[in-house]
Amino acid sequence: MMKMAPSLIAIAMAAMGATAAHAADDIYFGAGAGAAHFNGLNKIEGVKNGEENAAAANAFVGYNFNEYFGSELGYQYAGRGNTDGNRYENQGATLSGIARLPLGGDFSAFAEGGAYWAHTDGMGTSDTKVSPLAGLGVTYQVNDALDLQARYRYMWDVADLHADNVRYKSNQSVATLEAVYHPFRSSYVAPAPAPAPVVVEEAPAPAPIVEKNFALNSDVLFAFGKDSLKAEGIEALNSLYQQIVDFQPKDGSAVVVGYTDRIGSDAYNQKLSEARARTVANFLVSKGMAASKVAVEGRGEANPVTGNKCDGVKAKAQLISCLAPDRRVEIRVSGVQVVQQ
Repeated sequence: MMKMAPSLIAIAMAAMGATAAHAADDIYFGAGAGAAHFNGLNKIEGVKNGEENAAAANAFVGYNFNEYFGSELGYQYAGRGNTDGNRYENQGATLSGIARLPLGGDFSAFAEGGAYWAHTDGMGTSDTKVSPLAGLGVTYQVNDALDLQARYRYMWDVADLHADNVRYKSNQSVATLEAVYHPFRSSYVAPAPAPAPVVVEEAPAPAPIVEKNFALNSDVLFAFGKDSLKAEGIEALNSLYQQIVDFQPKDGSAVVVGYTDRIGSDAYNQKLSEARARTVANFLVSKGMAASKVAVEGRGEANPVTGNKCDGVKAKAQLISCLAPDRRVEIRVSGVQVVQQ
């Protein structure tokens, strides 16, 4: 039965292979270790000493349909207990659906429900059956390629053993710490750096004091999903600030507006757009603009530049690239004197 693990992983890879070409960035692999508990093993009639706790391990392959739902196929070794020194061992295949809830930052929680096809050896006999499975867990994303997570599972009616007029029906629980590898999630290729900030000229006004708009691509300023400036982002803002200085501001004020793409929840995108706008505003203040003259707005995924251009894109990496124009920071400066050409 210990040879089951490689076979299960091979079956899982074959089963997922049909969809891999269309959404390879949603496939992941994982393994973990922890502890198992066999309920009531030391309470069997005639057993003087039963060891209910044992070491456990698992391996699995999963597929995410989106950021909220997925499925997993895996192998679980629930450990080896004993009854009066005799081996009691349980292992098998798991198939479950996963429901995930982002918690903010790099954390998420998940729940699972499914089936456990288990083989049990003990009390001089054995049993194989399919049992219901439920679980809960918490995941921390270390980087694009690696997650760490803790998982707890409970399985009902795992075995029904009969020996010497004694019957034992087993429920069991398993807790594991797991590492999850996303081989394709790190394959995202950032779009080519955008050109220098574009100045959108307003229609000429008779008065010498007008309003100027500047737009900066967020992929130049920030890493995906982050609100701290990259090195090239600082260079772009230095260039933009010099353009503002060259226009000779007169009692100038600025409104910094952040936008995101539509990936992620509304609340997350609103928070990220505000944080990015605030980062740019703080930079302008550090260069000399009065803090009282700089306002900050976050508009989340509102007013997308791409419209419906990316509606047919399904793969996450391609969708991120397609929606790049929507991720931007706009700066509206008032009281800027027009430079005569």
